[in-house]
Amino acid sequence: MVVTKNNNGFTLVELLVTLALLGIVISIYSSLYYSGYKSYKNTQYNIDIEQNVRYAMNYIVNQLDKGPSSINIIDNGHGLVIDGNYIQLDTKDNKIYLDQNRGHEIATNIVEFNVILKNNKVLNIEIVGQNSDGTGRFSLTTDIFPRKSVINVQ
Repeated sequence: MVVTKNNNGFTLVELLVTLALLGIVISIYSSLYYSGYKSYKNTQYNIDIEQNVRYAMNYIVNQLDKGPSSINIIDNGHGLVIDGNYIQLDTKDNKIYLDQNRGHEIATNIVEFNVILKNNKVLNIEIVGQNSDGTGRFSLTTDIFPRKSVINVQ
């Protein structure tokens, strides 16, 4: 009687080597995936900051381009009153609001809002946005010459 040996299966060593290689490949892939995801989220946060700063600046410039009769710089240069409409930065929650008492939210994640009167004619407006963790700082500055407006500093 002839005994035949069955060599169709895998040995334990072959299975362990395969599992080790598979684990290495999966850990490399997951590391790359996580770093890509983290980069994506940071980019999204930065885009949100830029969008908020640009929107706030565009809103304020559009209000000033309408030729208001009076412009008041208030709160030591951290707010504006354009024909009775208040635009102010709330430093507690880093938002710019239209109207007093947190009326309508214009933009979020704003850390600085400065208005300076230059030569008694030109308004210099600076808006700075930043993430709550301190990253993604973005700022815009513009100079506006309101032709018909009376500008007061309070």
